Amino acid sequence: MSAGGRRGKAIAVASAAIALALTAAGCGVQPTGVNVAQTEPFGESSASSPQTVSPSQYPYTVSVFLFSSINRGPGSMINRPIAKQPDPMDLPNELAQLSNDEELAQYTTYVPPGLTFKPTDQAHMYIVNSPTKLGALALQQLYCTFDQWWILHPDTHNPSTRLIVQSPGGGTDTDWQDCTEGVVPANAGAAAKPSQPSQPTVSKSFAGN
Repeated sequence: MSAGGRRGKAIAVASAAIALALTAAGCGVQPTGVNVAQTEPFGESSASSPQTVSPSQYPYTVSVFLFSSINRGPGSMINRPIAKQPDPMDLPNELAQLSNDEELAQYTTYVPPGLTFKPTDQAHMYIVNSPTKLGALALQQLYCTFDQWWILHPDTHNPSTRLIVQSPGGGTDTDWQDCTEGVVPANAGAAAKPSQPSQPTVSKSFAGN
């Protein structure tokens, strides 16, 4: 091979090496073992993101008796959407909390968390253990909510409720209470506020547990 041929071949080899180096540097083809960049935005796709459920889409409702956070009367029966089928033993826990919508609507509750209810041999009469002394407004919330439950879920007994409360500050026996404030008859639709406020009543109290 002549000197000119050898020179041309060397130039061709050098040009091919330069082209290969540029290509490996990012001009199109990446070397084996390097992940190809994705065109999708960084993060989880919408298909893998957890779907949230709005409370308005919950399949069940429970009626709870709440007061206005502005004044102490009258109370209102509120239909609250919940995720699972309610049970009467869930009512104290439901009363001890407020939904975001209820807080925005300026409702409040006087029922503390941590109550335990024990049924007795008399229907609708419960022994209540409370970590704190329950005031008259908390007791009214409890028996009105239970009365409403038995109106909407009737059994063979009157929808009255009796609470025998045991707490560190002393005990209370509400006797049988028929709540009229805020209670909605079965199949009457959404609850409406009563036109006349009523005062919560407690029939008698006793000291000790």
